[in-house]
Amino acid sequence: MATRLATPAGRAQYRQRSALVEPGLAPLFQRFGRHLTYRGHRAVDGETKLLGTVHNLTKLINHTPKSGP
Repeated sequence: MATRLATPAGRAQYRQRSALVEPGLAPLFQRFGRHLTYRGHRAVDGETKLLGTVHNLTKLINHTPKSGP
């Protein structure tokens, strides 16, 4: 990973990470905390997907459509 980040293209991609990944994770961390309950790759993957689903469903339920022209 360090070798890949040492290239100019790697640095440019890593800079974009904060704009792409962090805004998606920040609300999850704020709502559910930074620690996961389960251990192991499959369990953590399932818990992460469940938290993401809950977050997205909450956004859908609370969504108010914009009034059109």
